[in-house]
Amino acid sequence: MFSLILGNDMVKQRKVLSKFSFMSSILFFLMFSFSNIFVFADTQVEITYLKIDVELMEDLSLKETIDMILFTKEEIDFDLHLPQIYKNLELMHNDIKIEFSEGKTIKLTANELNSIKIYYTFSEAIEKKKKDFIYMRELVYPNVKNFIFRIKLPLAHGINNEDISSIIPEPTYLQSDGKRIIVLWEMKSPKTPTMFRVKYNSLVENNDFNFNIFIPFIIFSILLVVSGILIFNKTFKNKESELKIPSSLLSEDERIICNILRNEGGTIKQKRLSNLTGFSKAKITKILTNLEKKEVIRREPIGRTFVVTLKKKINH
Repeated sequence: MFSLILGNDMVKQRKVLSKFSFMSSILFFLMFSFSNIFVFADTQVEITYLKIDVELMEDLSLKETIDMILFTKEEIDFDLHLPQIYKNLELMHNDIKIEFSEGKTIKLTANELNSIKIYYTFSEAIEKKKKDFIYMRELVYPNVKNFIFRIKLPLAHGINNEDISSIIPEPTYLQSDGKRIIVLWEMKSPKTPTMFRVKYNSLVENNDFNFNIFIPFIIFSILLVVSGILIFNKTFKNKESELKIPSSLLSEDERIICNILRNEGGTIKQKRLSNLTGFSKAKITKILTNLEKKEVIRREPIGRTFVVTLKKKINH
């Protein structure tokens, strides 16, 4: 009799455990499904091209410009991932300046390329430790196919080449425009999130050199260069930049090339287009040939490659 009662109790306990396991499985499935909703909202947007330009200033502030080309199959609100505190925000969507709400999102148009340009300034963006300055930036945009990140150091600042921790990750290029040191990364399908770090210091303080003597000369040189550029634009470039072509006359691949040309200032070497788009060299040549026939671009041979110049603006 006792063994019979004990057996009944064990059966009841098993039924309770089975119900508990079943309810736990349902709860886990619901939590997993809801979490995937937010993941899907990010991954369904493809960022074909992303370029971030950062100009570091002497007062520990920065100026940042973000250019991106996106594609989505559905009309969604895209998170721009802006910092918590920013100033002087300017935002353009498909070459149209728009007013920005506090939500920090923008509605993307479905089944077509979306061009977004963001500009803002950010105070106290750089950390100072003794004689070193440290700037850090995290890449959080998901599903990026082609990424360019360029950082300009302040005037009269440099990087200690003997310190392997000065630049993380290792840059693609370390160059200069004659006035500033430029750190440049070019990546394909970068992992997110990825942290970028640059540590630099003042060349003036380290060498006890009075840089102020050369400030008037530098200002005069800059004004001279700017004046020359303005004169050149009026006499030559404006003739071609006024011309426009409807975007409906271009294929999707042709629009991608034209958008990259526009973001690069209207000129780029042909061999870089393969790296930025992922297209083969043969496909790039075919697209550029079609654009030449439509008189949208022109190509000029330089060495073993061509310099591609945008002749007409795309009328969206």
